[in-house]
Amino acid sequence: MQEYENCKLYKLNIDDQADLITVIVACYNIENYIKRCVDSITAQTYKNLEILITDDGSTDSSGSICDSLADSDSRIKVFHTDNHGLGLARDYAMDRASGKYITFVDGDDYIEPRMYEEMMSAMKSFDADIVVAGYRNIFESSPKTASEGTSKKVISDSSETTTCADHNKALDEGFYVTDLAVMNSEDLLRALVEENEKYVVQNCAWNKLYKRSLIEGDKLRFPKGHYEDIVYSTKLLRRVQKGVVICDKLYNYITDRSGSIMNQGVKWDILTQQIPAYKERNEVLEDAGYPELAYIHQYMVYKKLLLLYTQVRRSKDPEKKAKMDALSQVIKGAKDNYDNIYKCRIADPHQELRMKLFLKSTVLYNAFMAVNDTFIIPLKVKLRDGAKR
Repeated sequence: MQEYENCKLYKLNIDDQADLITVIVACYNIENYIKRCVDSITAQTYKNLEILITDDGSTDSSGSICDSLADSDSRIKVFHTDNHGLGLARDYAMDRASGKYITFVDGDDYIEPRMYEEMMSAMKSFDADIVVAGYRNIFESSPKTASEGTSKKVISDSSETTTCADHNKALDEGFYVTDLAVMNSEDLLRALVEENEKYVVQNCAWNKLYKRSLIEGDKLRFPKGHYEDIVYSTKLLRRVQKGVVICDKLYNYITDRSGSIMNQGVKWDILTQQIPAYKERNEVLEDAGYPELAYIHQYMVYKKLLLLYTQVRRSKDPEKKAKMDALSQVIKGAKDNYDNIYKCRIADPHQELRMKLFLKSTVLYNAFMAVNDTFIIPLKVKLRDGAKR
């Protein structure tokens, strides 16, 4: 991995925008958000776009809003399909894409005007196969039409690699400034599974722009289900020769939308879909010849599963006992590769202690976490607040 601080990415004039980018948007019952999303795409400073929207069987006015948007911009094409879910909605558009490059936007999110120009500049500057951008979490709970500016927003982690003044100066001089890293396939997969906080790769499809040729040989497509990005992104990154991860936060991810799949608590599909997807990712990492990354991935998964188990234990879910029992059976699978998992390079001794306690007795683990919640955490908060004064 080669890191560059304050790297200058030159703006692209119209003559430099010859390569067509296909932007795919899946849309299902998001009438209050879809116009803002599409408007943010059509407002891109990189103009050579093909915008494919799959209306995935919406029962509200989303479909007709998309049709109106297509009437106003010839770059937009709308497909109306039966409801099959996010992954297959994306696949439908992918099969009809004609751009040299491909990217995705979720229909309730929106992007910064310079996003694709900056990413394409990085693509060309480093002769890359893929560029990954940073993102902001936007907590937005109002049900009113987002494009009217009436939704309540709270921006989390909104810091940029340069200040607004720096960006304005850079724009005047004809370039963007950002920290970035050039990575090979193994670097990208490592950033993904280790959840690198500076160079954020993530499971998601929407912060990545890449050559369509990467997915066309054997038609890499999204599987059906709620966690379709997990396996897809891993297989995609395995195919990359060279990638660039830029730190500028160019994508705005809505994390608290009413009705969002990602805002519905600990659901059974974590057991029926997410955990199987993680197991398949592990197989992809092993098949790629990265056993160390596979163990790191398992470490991160078991860390999350312990957190989920604790979250369910604290909840008032009527199915709490059944979910705790089901999660317990999965967590106990850590015994199979315990030494390799907890000797990986990012393993935390405190996490290993928790896992040891859990594997010894869930009763003891629950008692320990109850003491932690009741006494230790409040004491830490009190000491921290006292130190601030």
